[in-house]
Amino acid sequence: MKDKLIKFLTNNIGLKILALILAVILWTVVVSVDNPVEKRNFTAAITLENQDTLSSQGKYVSVADSSLSVNFKVRAKRSIMDRLSNSDFIATADLAYIDEDGNVPIRISCTSYPSTVFILGATHYLKVEVGEKRANKFVIKGETSGEPAEGYDVDDISVEPNVVSVEGPENVVSKIASVVAIADVDGLGANINENVVPKFYDKKGKEVNTTKLRLSVTTVKVRVTMASVKKVPIEVHLPEKSILDGDVDIQEITTDPKELSVRGNARDLNKLSKISIPFSALNLNDITKDTTTTVDVTSFLPEGVSIAGTRGAKVEIYIDVRTIEERHFAIPVENLNIQNLPEGMKAEFKGKTVSVTIKGYDDQLNSLSADEITGSVDASGLTAGKHKVDVVLNLDDDLSAGSATAVIVLSENEPDQQEDNNE
Repeated sequence: MKDKLIKFLTNNIGLKILALILAVILWTVVVSVDNPVEKRNFTAAITLENQDTLSSQGKYVSVADSSLSVNFKVRAKRSIMDRLSNSDFIATADLAYIDEDGNVPIRISCTSYPSTVFILGATHYLKVEVGEKRANKFVIKGETSGEPAEGYDVDDISVEPNVVSVEGPENVVSKIASVVAIADVDGLGANINENVVPKFYDKKGKEVNTTKLRLSVTTVKVRVTMASVKKVPIEVHLPEKSILDGDVDIQEITTDPKELSVRGNARDLNKLSKISIPFSALNLNDITKDTTTTVDVTSFLPEGVSIAGTRGAKVEIYIDVRTIEERHFAIPVENLNIQNLPEGMKAEFKGKTVSVTIKGYDDQLNSLSADEITGSVDASGLTAGKHKVDVVLNLDDDLSAGSATAVIVLSENEPDQQEDNNE
């Protein structure tokens, strides 16, 4: 029996081995057709490891959001591949292995079928930015945009919380000069509470990109309190006598602006008809010419009333003055009359003009012409011959003339002239 079995196994052994090989090949073909090996693409979110280690060293790590995932290709049999999804893969980037160019190798693994799923391709890398870390705190200032409804103005702005802590790249944090929370009050006439995203600005007023920063708060509550508004004129209170000293006189005082908007409760505003600036506030002790001065009117407002808008409480005041001066005029003798000429006498002036000094305000002297000045001399009691007489000028009340004299020559009329005069 044993000999027959050995003879059976060894008889035509070549054919039998060939048949076995063909059977194995056939089985492999059948299995491959039914459950082939496939390749597919997957995506996994990247988890950073050892980030706290760098942070404790005063370093920061910044990664763009678009870089926090990785695309890769895997190989597996169809029966396994059909069961896989993105959630079956884990991608980690260990910051302990960062190179000098900021590249961190990404380790990808399959959690469901680790022994039958193969990650294909070269090693993937995550690009990160590493630098010095800086932390700082900033006070959040409340501001408004837009114009409130007519008759209203912003009275008070409060921010809660009013401090924000910032941590991130030193080159970004160092740019921040101010933090502002802006509430829109356009067209509003009532108090508002609004959630606002603070904005960060550099010294030039340019907004700073904060996407790389870690902020203690991302929104704050801004409360805006509104108040009633009224426009009132500005008036400078002049003393009864506007002369500053013996030689200077105020001609006109004007203000810029001529009126200001003030805010407060309706009762206080109804009592206010004007903003009165006392003359003493102008400090004009040494004024000798036209002058411009600036006055803050805050102290001249009643309690509970303040300046509305962003213009401020400073008012420009323009003081136009006129000064007393002396001018010399040469008055033509034709403008002078000879009064009280004795009977039988005639007279004439010696010379063509009379020199006189006139004192008055500069604006009056500027408009005065020698050809327009008139006057007279008194010849009463004079006899024939040359006489020096006082000249009396016809001037406005604000003008005064110094002493002036003229020389006149008196002579007797000829007989025929006397007869003519008698006729």
